Amino acid sequence: MANESLNDRSPPRCGRSVLHLLTGRVFGGAEEHSLSILTAIREYGFEPCLAAPAALLSAMEPALSAAKVKCLPLEFSSRLDVLTGARLLRFIRRENIAILHCHLFTASLFGAGVARMAGVGSVLETCHGPEVWRMGKGLRSSFWVDRQVGRLVDKYIAVSHAAERHLIGNKRVPKDKIRVIHNGRDLDRFAATDAQRRAATRTSLGLGDEPTVLAMARLDEQKGHRHLIDALAILASRRTDLVTLLAGEGPLENSLRTQCAALGLGERVRFLGYRRDVPELFEAADIVVLPSLYEGLPLVAIEALAAGRPMVATEVDGTPEVVVHERTGLLVPPANPDALAAAIERLLDEPGLAARLASDGQKFVHENFAVQRQVEQTAALYSEVTGLGREGAAA
Repeated sequence: MANESLNDRSPPRCGRSVLHLLTGRVFGGAEEHSLSILTAIREYGFEPCLAAPAALLSAMEPALSAAKVKCLPLEFSSRLDVLTGARLLRFIRRENIAILHCHLFTASLFGAGVARMAGVGSVLETCHGPEVWRMGKGLRSSFWVDRQVGRLVDKYIAVSHAAERHLIGNKRVPKDKIRVIHNGRDLDRFAATDAQRRAATRTSLGLGDEPTVLAMARLDEQKGHRHLIDALAILASRRTDLVTLLAGEGPLENSLRTQCAALGLGERVRFLGYRRDVPELFEAADIVVLPSLYEGLPLVAIEALAAGRPMVATEVDGTPEVVVHERTGLLVPPANPDALAAAIERLLDEPGLAARLASDGQKFVHENFAVQRQVEQTAALYSEVTGLGREGAAA
C-alpha cells in the first residue's frame, strides 16, 4: 500500500460498496440528503461509506454509527490535494468501492479522477442546485471545468427539475445522463400535532398567544434573512404583537442583529441559534417563512408542510416544486420585502386560507417527498449502474 500513487490504475470494480464524498464542513441540506441515503441504503443490499472532513463526520456521528457507515476523514487544503487524493484512493481500493457518489461539483472535481484511477465502476454526482456563488467569476462561471470533469461522471442526480434545467442549460449535460430524484424527509417525524407540546414549547420560548413566524435556516446571504427583517419592519406598525423566530446560526448573525436594532424590532425578532428540536419549533409556529435568494429543493419546506404549517417562500429554483403557489403555500419574488410582508399579512388576515394551504401542503408532501421514495429511487439507480438488478442488490 505504501507504493500506491495517483498514477496507479485498476480495472473497473464491481460490488455493493457505495462511497459518498462530501467536501464541506457545515451540516446543511446536501449533507442531510447524503445522510438520509447512507442510513437506509444497507436495506437494499449496498454497503454505505462516507468520506468527509472530520468536523462534518463528528456532527453526523450518532446517525453514522447507528447505521454502521464506514468513514474516512479527509481534510481538503485545496481541491487538488494530492496527499488527500492518495488517502481516498487507498480507501477505495481497500473497501472495494463500486460507486463513488459525489455531492456538488466540488466533490466531483476532487474525487472523480481519483475514482477512475482506482477502478471505481461508476461515478455519480448529485446536483443540489445552481452554484450561485460562482456566477460572474471568470472561468468559474463558464462551466468549462464542469464539462471536462463531467466526462468522468456516469450519471447525475438532480434534486429538482430546476436543478435538471441547470445541468442541461448551463453545464450542457445530456438529458439522458440525468435522473431527477426529489429530496425526501422522514415525514412521520414532523406529522404529530400535540396541543400540550405546542403550548409547552411556546412557553419555553417566552411566547403567549401572539402570532409567530418561524424562519429555519442558517444565517447567511443565501437565505435572505435581511429581506425578511425589512418585511417585518413594514409590518411593525400594523402587527404590533407579531413575533419572529430565527432558528439557525451563521456568519450574518451580528449584522442581522444590528439590522433589527436599527429598525426598532427589538424583542420582536428572536435569535434562537442552532436547535435540535426542529419538529417542536414548527409546531410552535403559526407561519413558516423561507425568504431564500436561491435553493436546490429546500428540505425545510418539506418539513414545514409535513408539520401542517402554512408557508410563505420565494419563487426560486426548486422551491415551487414543493411550495406551489395558492395550493400548498404562497410564493413571492426574491429580495422583495414588500411582497413578503403582504404574503405574511395575508395568511394572518385569512386563517381559512392558511388552514387550507397547510392541509393541502401536508397531503402533497406525503404523496411526493417521503424519504422512503428518495432512497428507493436512489437504490434503483445504484442497481442500474452496477448491473446488479434489485435481486442482486438485495441478495
